[in-house]
Amino acid sequence: MKRSLWKLLAALLALTLIAAACGNDDDDVAEEPAPAPATEAPTAAPTEAPAPEPTEEMAPELPDITVGYLQWIYADEAGKRIEDAAKEAVDFLGWGYETCDAAGDPAQMPVCGNQLLDADIDVMLTDGIPEAFITDVLERAEAEGIPVLSAGGEVEPRDFYIASFASDDTDLGVQLANYLVDQFPDGARIIVQSVPTAWSDKRITGLNSVIDGNNIEIVDQWEGDFADLVAGTEADVTTKLQQFEDIDAVWINFSVASIGAAQAIGALYEGDDPDRPQLLTFYANPTTVNDIRTGRVDAAVDEKLEWQSWAQVDAVAELLAFGTHPSQERAPDYDGRNFSVRQVVTIDTVNAMPADSTEVPAPDPPGDYEEYFRNKWCGQFSGVANCG
Repeated sequence: MKRSLWKLLAALLALTLIAAACGNDDDDVAEEPAPAPATEAPTAAPTEAPAPEPTEEMAPELPDITVGYLQWIYADEAGKRIEDAAKEAVDFLGWGYETCDAAGDPAQMPVCGNQLLDADIDVMLTDGIPEAFITDVLERAEAEGIPVLSAGGEVEPRDFYIASFASDDTDLGVQLANYLVDQFPDGARIIVQSVPTAWSDKRITGLNSVIDGNNIEIVDQWEGDFADLVAGTEADVTTKLQQFEDIDAVWINFSVASIGAAQAIGALYEGDDPDRPQLLTFYANPTTVNDIRTGRVDAAVDEKLEWQSWAQVDAVAELLAFGTHPSQERAPDYDGRNFSVRQVVTIDTVNAMPADSTEVPAPDPPGDYEEYFRNKWCGQFSGVANCG
């Protein structure tokens, strides 16, 4: 039988009302039992201290639930980073976990979503999949009382996700565009690959807001193929660099596609060829860090995406324990701190890292989001096995 999160919440609320109505003596059925005199002593000392009665001040215990994760494309290291963080957070709370990888295919996304719903999940998480790709799944989830929360790229419009934690994609575009202008103060000719999503559009908005008036010309802009982002991008970039002369930079909006773009540029330009265009992309994933280290990628704008997954799981826990509706902010503050902080990663950033490291340090702030949420949960909830 499917466990509905909303039904669990209703049950918890009912138990709270019953406890409040019953008072401290569960065995007494009288309407209003008289209190014992203040000086009256117990007739016999108990052999074992009784368990305390529940009070509003006591930390609630989280119910056991199963989380389903609808993955856009696990082969994209940004998607892997986001889902792995969600799995780590879910494991810390001791919940069950199911996942389905749509492998970047929009046609497979609703298949995966229905597969997860068939597996009796209580809540669904996903990583920035546009609602239009999985409308039927979201309608079914709503009908069955299964909340769905998004992380990753910004999602618009948003009619079904009860929360969406994400980077500021416009600012990601602005920061990468600022790097571009700094590199080419006298102007540049660039080609741009986008994808048909709200978060991609916002990145282009950020780019356009910076290059306007800076003599940066977008010579060509095209949409990448979700189902063929590596080989397809390699072919596209190869064709366009042969078609258009004097291209100074290649801008790639979807992180996994930068792998194909790097392969194309590497095949057309050898070593330190002065005509080699710069390659700019999003998210300093492990492969991207290595490509920056070897000169195949020049810059990647990034933030510690993983905080968004911990925020998803935190929102679910608060909903379960307290009935608190999740924040509708893209990046809410937590006790005065905000974990959504962006930086442009270049060869200087990578050279400052340990030689064998592919994990870019978080910029200052935001601090350690994992430690923050673990401590928060251990203070808020009882019965969490990993709280020691």
